[in-house]
Amino acid sequence: EAAREAGCSMEEFLELMRQDDSLDSELTPLGKQQAEAVSQSTKQNSLDLVVSSPLSRAIQTADIAVPHVENRVVYEGFREINGLLLNAKRRTKTDLANRFPHWNVDHIDEEDELWTPALEFWKDCGARGYEGLQWLLQRPEEKILLVAHGGILRETMALHVEMRDDRKNQDRSVDGRFSNCELRRYRLEEDTKVVLTELDY
Repeated sequence: EAAREAGCSMEEFLELMRQDDSLDSELTPLGKQQAEAVSQSTKQNSLDLVVSSPLSRAIQTADIAVPHVENRVVYEGFREINGLLLNAKRRTKTDLANRFPHWNVDHIDEEDELWTPALEFWKDCGARGYEGLQWLLQRPEEKILLVAHGGILRETMALHVEMRDDRKNQDRSVDGRFSNCELRRYRLEEDTKVVLTELDY
């Protein structure tokens, strides 16, 4: 992520990722530190639901950042851009259920049917994220924390969602790239399409 923020090309970024590629990689020590820092901001929040990508590093991030929320659901549609790299391939449903027994994995299939040797098209990644937001709108819970990945969030927000800004301090673009473990607050609603309004956190 540091390389991406420094302006490296997508090809260079993928090559860096290939150098230590492994199946559904674990959250790194730096990622754990970042999640711990976020937990200081979330522990006072009353959340109704935590939703995570099915990749282990996202689930582990959620477990550290919001340990006090019992209602936890893994949702396939919020995984990172798919294919090519093994760290984009998830574990089986049974394996995830055994590793994370406090998570509801009913919304994923046993095997990873989405992963392919070729990288997913960006537009397809964004469309998948948009479907995930529509699924969230159908949920009965009101205060939801979503733990996902920078790539799918960027493509979903850039290609499919109407973005609005209701912040007092507009120090960056409302659809700007997420940093690792960055916490943002949005109001999710549906008009002619899904609308995300960023709020002050």
